Amino acid sequence: MNRAVAIANEFLAKAGSAGLTQMQLQKLVYFAHGWTLAITGEPLTAEEPQAWNYGPVYSDLYDHTKYFGSKSIDRLLTPDDDDAARFFLHQASGLPPYKATLTPTEKDIIDRVWKRYGGLTGSRLSALTHQTKTPWSRVFAGGSGKNRTIPNGMIKDHYTTIGNSVAGAA
Repeated sequence: MNRAVAIANEFLAKAGSAGLTQMQLQKLVYFAHGWTLAITGEPLTAEEPQAWNYGPVYSDLYDHTKYFGSKSIDRLLTPDDDDAARFFLHQASGLPPYKATLTPTEKDIIDRVWKRYGGLTGSRLSALTHQTKTPWSRVFAGGSGKNRTIPNGMIKDHYTTIGNSVAGAA
């Protein structure tokens, strides 16, 4: 399994110099994780997302992107972007960017997520996660579940249902 930051780099590589905001990265990684669970039965990321105010968030990815604020991130993430590294290091260590190890199916899912959602704003992606009966809305529950983990089983069931309804409509 991959770290969320490695999957985020897959999307940053696709975005190129245009970059992506941290909100876009969070949601794109979440969608890729959900579709991977539904299609392969296996998680894409080692970390399960949490239900934060603006949708699902991977805390490790947040720790690597929060210093960018709302600005677009136009380069790959490295260990130097980590919260602890920023605290203890005064200069970049020069470590290479995080790299995902992906199966052909996982690569295909990431490509499809990028084609479907890559052009959407962070706000629009967040709104998609906030729809009724989504895993985020069920866990967040009006704030009572804020910062709780969104279980992979719930995410898998949600994306399997979406996949079945799309297949049934075809």
